[in-house]
Amino acid sequence: MGIRNKLFLTFLGTFVVLIVAASGFYFFAFEQSLRKYIDERQQAQVERLADHLGVLYAQRGSWDFLLSDPRVLGRLYWLAGDRNTDTEPGKRDRRDAPRHLTLLTADRRPLIGPPPTQQFSRLVPIRTDNDLVGWLAYPDQEAIRDKLDRRFQERQLNFAGWMALVGLALSLLVSWLLARHLVAPVTALSAHTRKLREGDYQTRLGSRRRDELGDLIRHVDSLGERLDQGQKARQRWFSDIAHELRTPLSVLQGELEAVVDGVRPLNHETIAALESEVRQLTHLVSDLHDLALADAGNLRYHFTALDMDTLCEDAVDAVRPAFGRRRVRLRTDLSPARVNGDPVRLRQLLDNLLQNSLKYTDEGGEVHLTLGRDGDDWRLTLNDSAPGVPDDALPKLFDHLYRVESSRNRQTGGAGLGLAIARRIVEAHGGTMEADHSPLGGLRITVRLPL
Repeated sequence: MGIRNKLFLTFLGTFVVLIVAASGFYFFAFEQSLRKYIDERQQAQVERLADHLGVLYAQRGSWDFLLSDPRVLGRLYWLAGDRNTDTEPGKRDRRDAPRHLTLLTADRRPLIGPPPTQQFSRLVPIRTDNDLVGWLAYPDQEAIRDKLDRRFQERQLNFAGWMALVGLALSLLVSWLLARHLVAPVTALSAHTRKLREGDYQTRLGSRRRDELGDLIRHVDSLGERLDQGQKARQRWFSDIAHELRTPLSVLQGELEAVVDGVRPLNHETIAALESEVRQLTHLVSDLHDLALADAGNLRYHFTALDMDTLCEDAVDAVRPAFGRRRVRLRTDLSPARVNGDPVRLRQLLDNLLQNSLKYTDEGGEVHLTLGRDGDDWRLTLNDSAPGVPDDALPKLFDHLYRVESSRNRQTGGAGLGLAIARRIVEAHGGTMEADHSPLGGLRITVRLPL
């Protein structure tokens, strides 16, 4: 059974229970009101009749006027308030005494009417001035309900039945509309997730709902957007990898074809050029392997307590000659810092950062490396001089194979993997890595590692 049918049956069952409960309450309230109404009406009518009889008894001096013609009691009863519609106007004066009413003497002996029984539990005195001259006895309301009362009760019950039928019809309609309204977004979500499973990440549902279903639709749309971005990133990733691998392979192929064709002699210089291309290709493949392991969480780390300032000094000493050849001034300001980390991966992090500054800093520029405590973190900051990085390029610096220059000039830039690997290393150590504009005119990289 589908969720729409389940919701429909749930709503319908709820409405039916409410209708039955409301109908039962209405019938109970109606019965109580009708009983009270009949009691009050009968009581008032009998009291008025007792007043009339008291006046007549005072005028006649006895009950003989009733004993000689009992129909007078019926006419007096009608004049006291009986309005039964089943009595024709022309026959009202010939009415007999009411069958449910008994006239008693002062000592409660029956004169007119049926003999009193246990049902005749209600007595109304008949007085002349202050003298008690008789009693009027009548039963409870169940015994005196006339045809008018019963027809009124039947009409009310029929009305309640029609109300129940109309309520049931409305319940069917409202239950169907509610089930359809609630299931419609679920059905749309099911169809949309089926498209996502089939690889269609462009479609968006969109919703203005402000309830939980609206939140779910917006979350699914956000998921589709992320999947679309991931698919485009994978396509761009594969394209960039193919491009990066094709370039050194093309150079190698061209060099080897030149040697085979005799265009270029096979000497030490040629072999050195080929070895350089192979080394670059090997480095690229190694970086790709490390990045793939880091993205999958499989890059191994061996954490130990180490001096981060000493590690920075070793990394700076290793690249200082290269900075000197490009006439780039390298300054350091390192405070003693004890961290828990992998010395091999942290050294790889420092080498990537320093090599990135070396490649992208103009000759005669400046690079400044600082290390110090900042709250609960150790902050490592690397500032370099011009050229700078455009604002729109800052968030993309840590993407795979991203380089600022569009020409992919290998004389200045690498494959664009160094900063991506560096960020994975920092994240594995529980830290953060950010890029911003440097006060020296170039790029500033800030690394935060927990104490």
